[in-house]
Amino acid sequence: MTPSKDWMAIEDYVNDPSFKVGVNSFLDYAFQKLGTDNIRCPCCECVNGEFGDREKVRQHLIVYGVVKRYTFWFHHGERLEQKPQLVCDGDDDGDDNIAEENGNELDEMLGIIRDLYPECNNVGSSSNDSNLEEPNADAKRFYNLLKESQDPVYEGCKSSRMSALLKLLYIKTLGRWTNESFTTLLDFLKEDLLPRGSTLPKSYNKSKKVMKDLGLSYQKIDACVNDCMLYWKENEKLNACDICGASRWKSNKHNGEEKCILNGKRIPQKTLRYFPLKPRLQRLFMCSKTASLMTWHHGKKKKDGTMRHPVDGTAWESFDTEHPNFASDPRNVRLGLASDGFQPFANSKPSYSIWPVILIPYNVPPELCMKQSNMILSMLIPGPKGPGDAIDVYFQPLIEELKDLWEVGVETFDAATQRHFQLRAALMWTINDFAAYTMLSGWITKGYLACPCCLRDTRSMRLPHGGKECYMRHRCYLPMNHRWRKDKKSFDGTVEREGPPQPSSIDDILNELKDLENIILSKDPSVKTKISHEVRGDN
Repeated sequence: MTPSKDWMAIEDYVNDPSFKVGVNSFLDYAFQKLGTDNIRCPCCECVNGEFGDREKVRQHLIVYGVVKRYTFWFHHGERLEQKPQLVCDGDDDGDDNIAEENGNELDEMLGIIRDLYPECNNVGSSSNDSNLEEPNADAKRFYNLLKESQDPVYEGCKSSRMSALLKLLYIKTLGRWTNESFTTLLDFLKEDLLPRGSTLPKSYNKSKKVMKDLGLSYQKIDACVNDCMLYWKENEKLNACDICGASRWKSNKHNGEEKCILNGKRIPQKTLRYFPLKPRLQRLFMCSKTASLMTWHHGKKKKDGTMRHPVDGTAWESFDTEHPNFASDPRNVRLGLASDGFQPFANSKPSYSIWPVILIPYNVPPELCMKQSNMILSMLIPGPKGPGDAIDVYFQPLIEELKDLWEVGVETFDAATQRHFQLRAALMWTINDFAAYTMLSGWITKGYLACPCCLRDTRSMRLPHGGKECYMRHRCYLPMNHRWRKDKKSFDGTVEREGPPQPSSIDDILNELKDLENIILSKDPSVKTKISHEVRGDN
């Protein structure tokens, strides 16, 4: 029987003797259940990430305290059949401390599986069972797959099939194993080490199929070597680019023949990896715990003028005002997009730039928004060079999916309320440095007109000795009677008498972009549309 967990809620754990008694009862339970010499340490410092013997874990818990939200002791022998005790930590604003719970390495699959069964689901007591709905086909398929994957690798094994498979694939990625070597390892484990009837897959392809069934796979979309187009939709069967004429396939430099892999399949020159967004957003609502977090922002706007989360900003407020239908359901997802290039190969002389595109759901609390586990990898744009302004070509699948999520949405099962709803999503903003801003927006962030806010009214000067552009007219944003406006010595030797540039309206910007709708974005200079910035008078 699981011991009492009331000791976990004690605030003054250093001076309270009942905390030490609770620690000892926890250690007795954990070592008895696991039967090992070392266990994970659930202190606030290790957060179940480090192992230690009984004395080390005891000292850590007494010195650092226990993670209060770790109320289901999955890492220490508690299983699904045992209902975890709830602990009241005395904090009125419990949502603000959810991050501590999510910081644990708890196996979320168990919570998701419990959502499939009403008797195990922790829906509010006011819910009427007659109003509850059955999960839709996609949710049921996902739940049942996870339930089956929770079977042990073999009878008596501590690791589930899914847990063991995920760890093996993680080690494969870290060690950069080939698919063949991974298949050889699985075959060796299954035939020579594991008992008969073990549930571990026999090959890498079967392991990958399990991941695909979970919705963790991606789509491969071939791209033109010059970034002119994607071989997608109506262009999927083409063998050469419609714009520049470049071949879709890699060829041998010596004889010009197309390269093929062992099964005879041709090798494309460039391939975009696209991770569909809809199933990943649906997944956020398939667990009652994360589903409740996705409505955290509702009613959380602070009135003290301090911005702790985007919900406190004017952009969020003006968006709600302009789109009340979207804002009426707090479950609708608000996304941010971040992208930048990096060198994926360590200690490699040839420069290579791959561009991941990441989406961040901003419905969750501020401490979870930018947490790595909550970021959604949307696509991997291949190198070896950055896509430049042709990045728009690679964004086509994502833009199409975002448009559909905005206009129509997707039917989603909410595990927190046991009801279906039409999930919609909106891309609120992008996050990037100035170099990536140039690619994402098309506005060049250097030269006389570098400022993407001031646009044609950018006030710049060229330094006579350094030979670089400098933007010294920032005093124009000060009040007209400010003393720094007349301070010549501290600035550029002039008195600032003008007001700030007037921001462009949305209509003005769209009018400027009308003649850019059908331009060709390509790295092939013979077909790329050349734009004269001098004629246009902009950047």
